Amino acid sequence: MPVYSPLEWTLIFAAAFGDGFLVRTFGQGIGITLTPLLTIAFAPRFALALLAFYSSLASLGMAREVWSKWDRKITFAVLPGQIGGVLLGVWIVAVLPDAELRWIIGLLCLMFALHRTYVELSGHSPRPRHLPLWLGTVMGGASGISSALANSGGVVLALFLHSQNFHKTVMLATLWVVFFILNPFKVVAYWQVGIFTIPTLVTGLIGLPVLWLGLRVGAWTHDKLPGRAFNLIILGIALAGSLRLLMG
Repeated sequence: MPVYSPLEWTLIFAAAFGDGFLVRTFGQGIGITLTPLLTIAFAPRFALALLAFYSSLASLGMAREVWSKWDRKITFAVLPGQIGGVLLGVWIVAVLPDAELRWIIGLLCLMFALHRTYVELSGHSPRPRHLPLWLGTVMGGASGISSALANSGGVVLALFLHSQNFHKTVMLATLWVVFFILNPFKVVAYWQVGIFTIPTLVTGLIGLPVLWLGLRVGAWTHDKLPGRAFNLIILGIALAGSLRLLMG
């Protein structure tokens, strides 16, 4: 069994709960919030691998609730690009030194957090024009790279889904099915290059009850919680964590 300090266990359980909660409530935000949180005490590669594992299981835990609600046309358009993007991103993670990896993760998380903060503070989501279906493959590639480098693929993909004018339930379900497929693929890719290891697997399994609790709380919250104040708190944490990564 891995040996961690009380602070490290606290961060692991916070990541497990937060992953389940955010996947079930918003379908995104895991990377910009939880990756910087975990890197307070852990190496970036451990944070990426653990969150990819938790996200895979969190997606499985909400399958029954959203299975029939996802958009198939969009899903099949973005998946090829995402798979290619993940492979490229995993290769980058495998070869970069920790210092450079922290900086890239911090920069990506900061960019996404600033964008989401603007959306929240402006009081509305800017409505882009309807993007063509073929562009979904390009956006999928960008999402796959962001997913591998910072667990932030959902934020990128949400920009494309938002342009399709989906209802929030369809958008959440489509994000769910894409990452239901992509996250296990990413875990296997991390395993192949030595980023996801047996100690990471054991650590992830210990946190499963807390992940389940996050899913249950997220399910209750999805339709009941006024989201703006909560989102701003989460984004504040994400901005602080991103800046910490950039400052080393």
